[in-house]
This record gives sequence, structure tokens and C-alpha cells, in this order.
Amino acid sequence: MKFFLTTFLFIPLILFGQNNIEEIINQEFEKGHFNGAVLYYDGNQTQKISKGFSNIQFDVEIDNKTRFPIASITKLFTSLAIIQLQEKGLINFNDKIEKFIPNISEECKSITIEDLIIHHSGLENEPIKAVVNKYSIDDYINEFVKKSPNNTLKFNYNNVDFVLLSKIIEIVTAKPFSKAIEDLILKPLKLENAGFVSENEVIKNLAYGYHNYSFGEGNKDEPLFNDRRYISNYFGAGGIYSTTEDLLKLLLAIKDNKLISEKSKTQYLLKPQTDEYIDWLSGKPTFGFYFDENSNVYRRSGNIDGFNSQIITNKNFDKILIILCNTDTADLQNLANKIYFKK
Repeated sequence: MKFFLTTFLFIPLILFGQNNIEEIINQEFEKGHFNGAVLYYDGNQTQKISKGFSNIQFDVEIDNKTRFPIASITKLFTSLAIIQLQEKGLINFNDKIEKFIPNISEECKSITIEDLIIHHSGLENEPIKAVVNKYSIDDYINEFVKKSPNNTLKFNYNNVDFVLLSKIIEIVTAKPFSKAIEDLILKPLKLENAGFVSENEVIKNLAYGYHNYSFGEGNKDEPLFNDRRYISNYFGAGGIYSTTEDLLKLLLAIKDNKLISEKSKTQYLLKPQTDEYIDWLSGKPTFGFYFDENSNVYRRSGNIDGFNSQIITNKNFDKILIILCNTDTADLQNLANKIYFKK
């Protein structure tokens, strides 16, 4: 009886206790290399860990209700919306952007929707001016959509591509971009803790952002600085906030074909659309993820000053890791790999 009781108590400890994920996060937090929330899902159980502060000035601790700006994970939402519109016959991936934005500059007219999704547009990255001053989506496009002088450029990761996709979604749906995403994704999935950052609103439980660009190389005594960017300027490239739980709901909805069909998921979301392996993203671009053939997983990451995020999932969406941070003190890709592959 004593042996049975000891064994019974030991098994839950292995599944849910201090081993692996929680131990790794505690170690990184003590070194000053982590501040955020982690969710791990294995198809049967969900483990959630929060560590640190959503507001450092007032010692507000991060918990399961904390909403984080998710930076470029927003691009997954935008890509899903584009696929939905394609399924409805409202757009074609080969459509040129001049069809929707006729006043676009001559050098940009032949860029296609597919070029934008996989960052083959040849457009320049936006300057810092684009996010430290407030712009409407139209003013942003008029000022910052420019071809790169590098004519040999193929893949060039940039936010301008997805701001243009945001505008196309507006035109096709005849709705503001945020409203279109709400109607296409957030409301159908009841993602009540996801939405769009607005500097003119007080958003309950929204984390503040802090940066020092240390990315796992600093120590806990190094100062952090308040983020100052207009996150709303990122639109479909980086303007959404969420909890880890709502991102899990999104990924499970993809698994169950609640947003796009199995055919579209297989053909566009899971299949690499080029044969280019992007080293710093650890994968080949799909319409939404980066496929890491070395580890056979799909990745999506984001970074806007202190707001850093990582998703790793397998093809079947039954082993998922989500990490959301409001500081950049972690080497988040390395930390995500350590958790996902060593658990």
C-alpha cells in the first residue's frame, strides 16, 4: 500500500510538477533571461507557466489572463484571412496588388498577393519613422511602400508586405482591417482575449513592453527601457494581442479545419511555397509558418522591442509550444527549442 501511494504521487509530479518546463523557466527567470508566459500542449494535457511582471513599475504579476502583443505572430492571422478570402473566390493568390490598390506606384503594380505572403515582393523594410509616429494605413502605404534598390533580392522579410495585405483585406471585405479579422477569425472562434492594440484605448490586462536588446546575453541587473513604438501601425504585420490560451484555440481550430479547409491547410499553410531555407527563421516559408524540415516542425515567431513570441507545432497540431514575453531578455528561439525538444 505504501509503495502504491508513493507511485501514485510520483506520476503527477512527473507530468505536471517541477521537472522540465517549469524548471527550465525558473532557471531562466533567475538569470534575468525570461519574463512572460508559456503554454505546452501535448494533445491530452495543457501546462501553463507564468513568470515575472506584466507591469514592472507597479509589480503587476503575469498570470493566465495577461494579454501580450504578439508581434509577427499576427502574420498568421492575416495569412489565414487571405486564405479564407481565396476559398470564397474573392481573391486569387496570383492577383496583382494594383487590382486592389490602383494608385500604388508603377514599380509595385505587378507584385502579387503570393509575393507579399512569402516576402518575395522586393519591397524595402519600413524605417523606424513608420512606427514611432502614428500613421493611418493609407498614409503608411503612400509613404513606405518602395521597391528595394537590390534587384537580386528574393526573400526579404518585412512588415510592409503584410500592411499591404491588410489593405487588400479591407478593400475586399469593405471593412476596417481589425473588424475584418474579428469577423473572419476572432468572433467565430470566440477568442475573447485577442484583439488589436490601440494606443487610444485602455485594454484590460495588456502587458507593458520593456527592452534592452540583450536576447539571453545580459544579466538580471541590466536596466530595461519602456517600449515606445505605435504597435497599431503594424496592422496585419504585428498589431494583435492575445493570451497563450487564445493562441492555442487558434491552432486547434486550424487542426480541426474550422477556419480553412483541409485542402487549403495542406496546400498552403503546411506546404513550403519555396525551397528557400531561411536560417534565422529556421524554416522554409509557407502561407503562415516556417517549416523546419530538420526537426519536422512548424514555427512562427515575433519581435517588436520587448514583445517577443514563439510558436512551435508539429504537423498534426497535437504537440504545441507557445511562449509570449514582454521583455527581450530571452534568447527565445533557443529557449523554445530547449523546451520543445527536451521535454
